[in-house]
Amino acid sequence: MERELRIKALKEIQNGKPYTSGIRIPYGPEILNLNAYQIPLEYLIYNKYNGRIASFVKSFERQNHILNAENDADAITIEKFLWESKIDRNKHTIDDLKKNKQRVFGIVTFDGKIIDGNRRAMLLKKINAEREEKKQKTIDLNFAKYFIAVVLPDNVKDDKEISRLETIYQMGEDKKLDYNPIEKYLKCADLKEVFSFSVSEIAEMMTEDERVIKEWLEIKTLMDDYLRHYGYDEIYTRLDKREGQFVNLNSYLRKYRSKTKDKNVRWPYKDKDVAALKSISFDYIRAQYEGKQFRSIGQTSKSGSIFQYEDIWEEFLRNHESKVDPVSDTEKNVEEIRGDNPGGDLSKLLETRDAEWIKKVSGHLEGNLNIGESRLQNKREADEPMQLIRKALDSLKSINTNVDSFYDMEIDKLLGEMIYVINKYRPMIQKSKKTK
Repeated sequence: MERELRIKALKEIQNGKPYTSGIRIPYGPEILNLNAYQIPLEYLIYNKYNGRIASFVKSFERQNHILNAENDADAITIEKFLWESKIDRNKHTIDDLKKNKQRVFGIVTFDGKIIDGNRRAMLLKKINAEREEKKQKTIDLNFAKYFIAVVLPDNVKDDKEISRLETIYQMGEDKKLDYNPIEKYLKCADLKEVFSFSVSEIAEMMTEDERVIKEWLEIKTLMDDYLRHYGYDEIYTRLDKREGQFVNLNSYLRKYRSKTKDKNVRWPYKDKDVAALKSISFDYIRAQYEGKQFRSIGQTSKSGSIFQYEDIWEEFLRNHESKVDPVSDTEKNVEEIRGDNPGGDLSKLLETRDAEWIKKVSGHLEGNLNIGESRLQNKREADEPMQLIRKALDSLKSINTNVDSFYDMEIDKLLGEMIYVINKYRPMIQKSKKTK
């Protein structure tokens, strides 16, 4: 339905009897006392930048075209995103709606845009379509033709204030826990960059501490750097299942860049070294390393990390640059992939690109990380020589000399270095024994 027709239809509805009244809605410095009405779903349009699906919409628009919620095909796309954002929760809500009908009112603008309640409206539409298709008679589903919502007055047009209202109702209190993890970072950035809200205002809207909002904005910047690094600018769906790594990496980088720096670091690292840590960490995030393995690369705790020791870090960096970087350098960029697959689903193409890259470098990533972690463990056990020497001896004894890779001059060089160290240590022990 066109905008003018929606406005006229909503005015007619408001001239009738409200479903409920006395609903208080904050708008700027005022509190609006409004009514809720039973509105046919066809009089409404989705808010495509709903905080629940911002990552889906921004990614789609970057790869395809700008969505128009008034266009039927684009509305179906928005519905798909709303459904896929929380499939299990949506199924549960459908069951609840069928049993208890709509119990929470939504909020719509005077021209029918849904400010709060996009997901519920989508589910009601799905229930109604099912009712019409199956002509269900056993239970009364006629309620699903309507969306119960407050209609904002036609003088409520300020985009910034509407955005504030939307945030309060969508992501205030504990509601943001119902959203995909990436969405809160996008919402914070939009509120600051698009609508010029201050950090303190965003914190109030989202019922969070200002320190948390500042951190979320930092993490959003880091996520953008990551996407740009691989040519995935604004394709936020490529961040799926990677939030924890960005939270950790952001805290490491902040500490390493601070004036006080990290007291656990044993060498005078420079900005370029921190940049290298960031770049390598991006590769491990791309390969979906997480937890203890990911933390061992750059964490700033007393338990140590590969970056905290210059000798371990330099070897780790050198191995990465010689094994992984050449694979990355030969990858086709996004535009080349587009050119090779005109009309193809870019999301799937990029997913394939990542999978192929991971397949090629997984051995190098895992092997290099294992070496770094082993050397790090040795540092931790430096004051336990018996344990280290037994471990070294057991490792030597377990080598399979029947494989071709054993007969390598690099291994011969390493064995020579071991002999040098052994010949250095044994006289020290023997001399100490004689003098006791």
